[in-house]
Amino acid sequence: MARHSRHGRANVTPLTIQDSIQQAITALQPLYDPREAAAVAKYYHESLTGWDRWALPLHYGDELSEAQLQRRKQELPLLAEGTPVQYVVGKAEFYGRRFQVTPDVLIPRPETEELVQGALAALAGRECPAVWDVGTGSGCIAVTIAAELPGAAVFATDISPEALAVARENAMRHQTAVTFGQHDMRDLTTLPFPDQRFDLIISNPPYIPERDRQTMHRNVVEHEPGLALFVPDEDPLWCYRALAALAAKTLKPGGRLMVETYHQYHEMLIQQWKENGLRHITEQDDINGRARFVMGTL
Repeated sequence: MARHSRHGRANVTPLTIQDSIQQAITALQPLYDPREAAAVAKYYHESLTGWDRWALPLHYGDELSEAQLQRRKQELPLLAEGTPVQYVVGKAEFYGRRFQVTPDVLIPRPETEELVQGALAALAGRECPAVWDVGTGSGCIAVTIAAELPGAAVFATDISPEALAVARENAMRHQTAVTFGQHDMRDLTTLPFPDQRFDLIISNPPYIPERDRQTMHRNVVEHEPGLALFVPDEDPLWCYRALAALAAKTLKPGGRLMVETYHQYHEMLIQQWKENGLRHITEQDDINGRARFVMGTL
C-alpha cells in the first residue's frame, strides 16, 4: 500500500532492503550469472543504504527511505543496462581503500592488488625509494604505494587529463603525496620528471588485443575506457616496448620495471625486454594461476 503525505498526496510504495536486493538480482540476471548478480546487487545496496557488507543483512527488514527509493529509481536501470556498479556508485575498493572511479578510468581489479603487493616486496629495505606509476588511471597503484610506504617519493602519469583529475582526487582523499604529470609513455624526448631517477617503474598498461574484444563481457567493452584496455593486434607489445625504453632512461642502476601483462604474450615480452637491456627477468602467476606479472632489472 502506498504511503500518503500529510497533504494527502500518494508517495512511493514501501520497499524493504531485502526485497529491493531481490528485485535488483532479478533485473541483473540477463547480464550476470546468479552469484555475480547477487554480488552486484548487494554492493549497490551497500552504497544506497550506507551499511557495509557486514551490517547490511542486519537491516534487511528496514524500509528504504523516499530519497533512497528515488535514487534507486534512477540508478537501477543503469545497472540493468550493464553499467558497472562501480561507475553507478562512483567508487571501487582497492587494497582496503575506497577509490573514486568514473568512466574515464578503469575499475581497479583484484589482480592489480597483487601487482602492488609485488612492488611493496621489491621495495622492502630501500630507504626513500622513488616510484613511477605509468598510466596511473584512477591512481590506485600510486596512491596505495604512497600510503603503504610514507617515505617513498611517488610519481604518476597518464595520457588522459580526465584520468589525472580522478587520480589527483584520490590522492587528496587518502592524504598521500603523489606528484602527477600528463605524459605519453612513447615520448622519450619530453620526460615529465627529467631530473628524477627511479627505484621502480610500475605499470598496468593496455594489453588486451583488439581481436579479443568480442569475447569480453559487454559491461567492460561498452563502459570502460578502450584506451586503457586494448592494443592493436599487429603491435600488442607497444606499451611494454615504450616502458622498457623509459626504464633505460630513468631507472637507477639496479632499478626494477614491474608490469601487469596478457598471458599470451609473456615469452615475446621477456625476449623484447632482454633485447632492451633488462636482466634478471622473472614472471609471476596471479592468484588464479594465470601468467600475469613480469619484472626486470636494469
